[in-house]
Amino acid sequence: MNKIIVVNDEIEKISINQDIKIETHLKKMIFEINTIDFEVKKNTDLFITIDTKEECKLQLNFNVLNNVTFNLYILTTGCGLKIKYNYNLNLNSVLNVCKYNRVKTVKEMVVANLNNEFATINYIFKTIAKQKECYDYVINHNSKNTISYFKNNGVNLSGNIIIQISSFIAKEMTDCITNQNNQIINLTEEKCEIRPILYIDNNEVEANHSALIGDFDTEELFYLQTMGISIKNAYNLLINGFLISDINNEAILNKIKEDIDRYWR
Repeated sequence: MNKIIVVNDEIEKISINQDIKIETHLKKMIFEINTIDFEVKKNTDLFITIDTKEECKLQLNFNVLNNVTFNLYILTTGCGLKIKYNYNLNLNSVLNVCKYNRVKTVKEMVVANLNNEFATINYIFKTIAKQKECYDYVINHNSKNTISYFKNNGVNLSGNIIIQISSFIAKEMTDCITNQNNQIINLTEEKCEIRPILYIDNNEVEANHSALIGDFDTEELFYLQTMGISIKNAYNLLINGFLISDINNEAILNKIKEDIDRYWR
């Protein structure tokens, strides 16, 4: 698998093949940010690790070419991070994103442009929040017959999580599908927010969203306790099921399980 290690806002280690072309643009002035451009030319996988030793800013741009299936895995750890992801999908391209954040504070923006027919993005995101985390998604269906599926699962341990996700389908963009599935398990009295928005100007599409904030069902917790499982272990089991579902990368899976065991063991 292709791999890149980013420390703060620069690439520290890179191991990729000819299926991906990378260009870096380092900031020249204080108000600019470091940017990394990816052009994905053939079917391939990429694992990106981002470790922030200090607060930093970064932008990652991905261009997935025609008829390419691209599996992207992202693991983010460390201190504060402000980051923007731009995904551009072309004719008959498929982008599968699997992502986990364990950052103290994060402000993240994701822009997905489905630019040609049959472009598809499947996006799975998980996080455990200890401080403030803000996520802003913009999904642009710029062609007919495009598909977007976003699933965001967060556990708020001691901070707060804010998710805003907007899907845009214009009048002429027929036969599109957009689905938003957002859920936050809030274990504090702090306020969390989910703002699902659908801007749909066409009747010949499928558009759905769901948003749920709350704790686990009391009946589930009670049942586990009647089986002799302590409340802390019950939470461990339920949070495991909540966060590891749909994760198909071993490194991300192990990191999530490690973090869960750290807080609920």
